Formats: sequence, structure tokens, C-alpha cells
Amino acid sequence: MQQTAIAHVRQHSGMTLTELLVSLAVAAILAAIALPALRHMLAEHTVTYAADRLAASLAMARTTAANRRVEIRLGPLPGATTLDGGWQLAPVVPLAPPGPPIAVTALDAACLRVTLRGTDGAKGPPALRLTPVGYSRSERGGFYAATFHVRCRGAQRQVRLGAQGRIRICGAGPDADCD
Repeated sequence: MQQTAIAHVRQHSGMTLTELLVSLAVAAILAAIALPALRHMLAEHTVTYAADRLAASLAMARTTAANRRVEIRLGPLPGATTLDGGWQLAPVVPLAPPGPPIAVTALDAACLRVTLRGTDGAKGPPALRLTPVGYSRSERGGFYAATFHVRCRGAQRQVRLGAQGRIRICGAGPDADCD
């Protein structure tokens, strides 16, 4: 008699197929709700990282120009016409093509767009020069204040370079004077 009572007391462990399908459906709904926020957060991170790297490259170009007493050019990577994939710093040798690069910054984000708007309104590949005294100049000469627009999906930042070499990063939300 005891054996039959013990046989009926067996416990089942695990989940039924219905419970498993309901759990998967709830997880899929939560993931679908979180995906847009995750994509926006990733775009914000990408833009912030690229803007920080650009500001650091501009500061490095200014310091290198002063230390070496030569103009330094910030321009697209070889073979590129935009700064979307990165940029390079190279010394400017008068009456010669730019020298070998001092630093190369490559970015690998498909959504990233980096555009340059300068005070001279020049068309063509985005590039600027930093003089040995720390001023920025356009490819055609003259003082040059530049604004780099860094965008990825809805996220954006601006890296501003004053004609005297001051570098500033601003965002459209937190900074009221950032266009």
C-alpha cells in the first residue's frame, strides 16, 4: 500500500509548451519595445565618440603645428571625398602634395555623417589647415572658422573651431546656442 501512495506522489519539473510559448511572446514584445531606445542610445554613443575624436584630432593638429612649426592639414582619408569614414592629419609642404600622415582616425559606423561648414563657403573635399601659431585656415588661405556637423540617425553634435583655434563641442539639446 505504501508503494502505490509513493508512486502517485511523483512531481513534474519543467515547463509546458504553452508556458514556454507565452514566455517567448512576452520576451519578444519587450524586445520590440526596447529596440528603438537601444538604437537611439547607440546612435548617441557613435556621435559622441566621433565628435570627441574629431576635437582631439583638431587639438593634436594645433599642437603638432606649433611644435613642428609647419602647417598641418586635416582632411579625408586617402581615396575618400568626405570625413564620414575618418580623417588624417598630414604636414603641408609648400609646392608639394601633403606629406605622410601624422595621425589617421578611421571610424566604422555606417550611419555616421561628418560635414564641414566653413566661413569661406568653399566647395570640394572638406579640409582645413592649422598654422604654426594655432590659427585655422581654409585651403584657399585666410582665417577660417569651421563647424563640423556629426550625425547618425537622429543624434547629432557639432565640433566648432574658431579662427584662433578654440575648439568646442556642442549638442543641439543641452546647448542653447548650438544650431
